[in-house]
Amino acid sequence: RSSLRFVHLARRRARATDLPPLPFPHRRSLSVMAALLLCASQSSASVDYGDAVAASFGDGSAADDLWFGLATAPAHAENQLNDTWLEFASRGGVHAWRNTPRAAERLHFWTDPEVDIKLAADTGVSVYRLGVDWGRLVPDCSLDRETPCGVQQWEVLDRYIEIIKSVRSHGMRVMLSLFHHSFPRWGVTWGRAETPRGAAAGEMFTHPRSVEHFVAFARDVIERFAPLVDFWVTFNEPVVFSMLTHCMGIWPPGPAVTNPYARLNCMTNPKTGALLAQNNMIRAHRQIYALIRANELAAQLPLAPVGVAHLIMDSRPFAVGFDSASTLFIDLYSKYYFIDQLKETLDFCGINYYGLEIVTGIGPGLAPKEVEYSGSGRGISPTGLVSLLEAYQARYGTDPKARFMRGDGYGFVVTENGIADSQDLLRPAYLLEHLLALRAAQRRGIRVRGYTFWTASDNWEWADGYCPKFGLAAVNRSDPLLRRVPRDSYHLFTKVVRSRRVTVAQRHAAWRRVTTAAANGEMKEVCRSGDALGSLDTPDRWPVLGGTTLPDGRVVDWRYDDAKVESPGAEDTAIVTDFIEHSMALSSATGFDPAAAVVSALAGFGHEFVGRPPPPPTLPGGGGGQDTAAVLASVLDALDAMQRRPLPPPPPPGKGGADMFGHFFKGFADALDGDATAAEPAEPGAARSFWPFEKAGSARAGSSLWLTVERRPEASGDGRRGGLAPLAAAAALACLALMVAVRRRRRSSEGSSEGALL
Repeated sequence: RSSLRFVHLARRRARATDLPPLPFPHRRSLSVMAALLLCASQSSASVDYGDAVAASFGDGSAADDLWFGLATAPAHAENQLNDTWLEFASRGGVHAWRNTPRAAERLHFWTDPEVDIKLAADTGVSVYRLGVDWGRLVPDCSLDRETPCGVQQWEVLDRYIEIIKSVRSHGMRVMLSLFHHSFPRWGVTWGRAETPRGAAAGEMFTHPRSVEHFVAFARDVIERFAPLVDFWVTFNEPVVFSMLTHCMGIWPPGPAVTNPYARLNCMTNPKTGALLAQNNMIRAHRQIYALIRANELAAQLPLAPVGVAHLIMDSRPFAVGFDSASTLFIDLYSKYYFIDQLKETLDFCGINYYGLEIVTGIGPGLAPKEVEYSGSGRGISPTGLVSLLEAYQARYGTDPKARFMRGDGYGFVVTENGIADSQDLLRPAYLLEHLLALRAAQRRGIRVRGYTFWTASDNWEWADGYCPKFGLAAVNRSDPLLRRVPRDSYHLFTKVVRSRRVTVAQRHAAWRRVTTAAANGEMKEVCRSGDALGSLDTPDRWPVLGGTTLPDGRVVDWRYDDAKVESPGAEDTAIVTDFIEHSMALSSATGFDPAAAVVSALAGFGHEFVGRPPPPPTLPGGGGGQDTAAVLASVLDALDAMQRRPLPPPPPPGKGGADMFGHFFKGFADALDGDATAAEPAEPGAARSFWPFEKAGSARAGSSLWLTVERRPEASGDGRRGGLAPLAAAAALACLALMVAVRRRRRSSEGSSEGALL
């Protein structure tokens, strides 16, 4: 009995330390095995893992063997750069900048790039990702200029060529980004006010001539750089750039957008804001792809893969209900739309992945007591990377138009993955667990070709300034030379890259580093503010959670776990994708976008009750106690009745697109203040769910607003909940009606059953 108990205890310890499972020993060897295993269990630090390998990445000779890289970008690293970010920082838009020595000098990458290039080369990586700054090469232009502006500073172009040649001389291939979050100063206006269309409306990539100017710049770069570039990235995180610039206003030029309805209008209305900017970037990418191919053919150069670096997050709702619907909708806009439009001109799909994002209401939230956060305030979730790759594989794997998934395509490349961690407590485990995740993805048949870590040295991190520390090496900013101090994770990364494997011992030691810190009550530095959007001038301190037990009994263990990989929700994806596509088509035809209207209405409700979803509505017949089939039947009956109503008339001339939404948000805001009234339908037969809106004595009186606002002051002290609840319910039903109509059309054409729909 004692021997069996020792074996059982040793097995539990092995599971806790991630040892491979033990086979049940033969009874005659129980006492010997028990003694050996008990010794091992007494101190996990003394376990000798030998050369046991957790993941191997081949010897690098096979075409599909994973390659390793490091990444940087001009706005992060180049000194002597008078860009929009420098202006934005001088106006107070960047945190942890004024309190940082030599902030404007960044990393001296323009005058002394050799420091970071050698730091990268010494790790053994085979790819180095860097960029060229559009504004440095084209300093004098105007978006209104009819003649597109190509490269103007040819000596600057020559300097970039010198830097690229230095990268190649160190034995690394070059991945070049053409746009990495820095629009030239001549494309922005400072000091403008917020509008119902968000920030910087009509500027940067929302300007109709932005495509011509960017393509002219890219043409000159391609013609000179093509023989030296091995991978092209046209745009880095285009969705993030357009959202944070136009819809949130927390990136240059501002101002911060505070109206939640303006944010949602910017996010979902294809005639303005983020979607307009993304559509223009899509047009630019297609033209640049054709230019690269034409140039390579003319010069008889090998074809360099072309892609984008697209940010995806493991998005999770804060609570079931509204947050779940919001997460699904945000996912569809942010994860798939841009790739859907470019899939025919992507040789590789670049993935920037940093971790988990909690969604509450219409934006990000935080759960610091149960999620392990990095220094930049991103939840750590290596398993989520594989779940997302599975979702992309399911969406594009059998799509003949998805070039990157075809036999002649290059597959997936992780163009960025990294963690802000000034103390280097979490980074070793973060690095190894994400590499284990990629190896697991490869075993699942997902063609991941490269892994690019962000980054070699601590640098300027956009509006977060110098607070988050992403570097494998720290930077002594008090030193005029900005000397680098390699962290433990730098040496670990070097060992992994040069050996092309992760060992069991490395994985155990990295996780033990986390759990020991947590057990000792150590605190980590986090730069994210309490609103989950902004940053801090000096970091806050949060407890390390890895290995701790939560009040509900769960253990915080964010290591990669193959059993927790989630299969993609293909049906939900198909329904909401169809909804977005049909909505945008209707918007183009009529000027009214139901997606924008629905999300905006839901946003209004979520803004009032962030993190506190409303109780479910009472269903016909009392609701409570009905079985699932009866509930679904009631919902479908209601939707049927809704679909039989006539559609509302299109907006009157001049009220389409952004103007119409400006009126909508203005009227909606007035309604919340209680000084607006609902009128009868404007014409016979018009749907009573979509009422025109009138405000007595207003210049907008009589303008069409396409959702009912019903006031019920008795529902709450200030009347707001009563006014918003029916609006949210009507919007949700309208959204469901269109989704169900799409699925029914599919069912009738494909012969699927009513049961499948339910």
